[in-house]
Amino acid sequence: MVGRSKWDLDTPALCLDADALEANIARMSAFLAERPASLRPHCKTHKCPTIAWKQLDAGAIGITCAKLGEAEAMARAGIRDLLIANQIVGARKIARLVNLAAYSEVMVALEDIENATQISEAAVAKGNRVRAIIEVDVGMGRCGTAPCQDTLDLARQVAVLPGIRFEGIMGYEGHCVMQMPYEDRITAAHEATAGLVATRDLLVADGIPVPIVSGGGSGTYAITGDYPGMTEIQAGSYATMDAKYRSAGIDFEQALTVVAGVISAKPGRNAIIDAGMKTLSPEFGMPAVLNREGWALAKLSEEHGALECQGGAPLHAGDLVEIAPAHGCTTINLHDAYVVTRKDVVEAVWPIAARGMVR
Repeated sequence: MVGRSKWDLDTPALCLDADALEANIARMSAFLAERPASLRPHCKTHKCPTIAWKQLDAGAIGITCAKLGEAEAMARAGIRDLLIANQIVGARKIARLVNLAAYSEVMVALEDIENATQISEAAVAKGNRVRAIIEVDVGMGRCGTAPCQDTLDLARQVAVLPGIRFEGIMGYEGHCVMQMPYEDRITAAHEATAGLVATRDLLVADGIPVPIVSGGGSGTYAITGDYPGMTEIQAGSYATMDAKYRSAGIDFEQALTVVAGVISAKPGRNAIIDAGMKTLSPEFGMPAVLNREGWALAKLSEEHGALECQGGAPLHAGDLVEIAPAHGCTTINLHDAYVVTRKDVVEAVWPIAARGMVR
């Protein structure tokens, strides 16, 4: 496969443009290099240690993971500084966590003292400590403590646990990242981040050091990354990009595409491609057709995608169509590897090592 033209691939193929990927990584690193906040990019989008290492080589201080399994996959690739931006609950998972902490600098999110105590006890029994931050709910309505007093109450208890090394707090303003117009996004993200930084100030005033204040996403990195008091940004999708983020005004380059083949194209009817929901996620709407002007993806079934003609030149069986996924995170997780291209020539195949790591 290496050395072959992208337009000679067996389809459907998940492709990654190396030039665009590297430009995106460099752009985000350059932006944060001039600001107090550092970059801890989220790997839940790309799920690939090779990409994570490129981000670290460009200046990232560590990697953020969504699940314990993702952190284990990154650690197997030699990446040590890992944040699991999620709660790890239950004896089975906690045992995995403290074992991972024996050969990495893994950090985990907490929201209640019972879970924190269980992790501490398991770590002490293992003879180590687990780094931890408290997740603060800054508006997502998902996990996390309420800002300020509730977080302080928990921090006072966590800070004295013998198996926990308290590192700080995190909050994700995910409810803001797609908000339009952009001015409204700024207002909402500032409100969310202000609550997180105010919580930091309250803990510090109580004598609890808070070296880490982590948050941010690809849709708000330029807002949160500029906010006084933030120390880390967890943006993830910027590296590969997708059609939804581009529609929200995030103008990083589209590195991630799917090349699909036309398998049926009858005169006066829609064309059918060999990429359906097992190849492309329909979350956030239909993926965008890039290389066939006047054609749009109208429907996805399991193995088929229906292209609708909107004034484009006729398609024929065997033609190739390049598509930008609507949501990269859920599309990438459908595939085993990236076909990495440069100037439309295949340069490498990178395994998506954390694909399916949902535990």
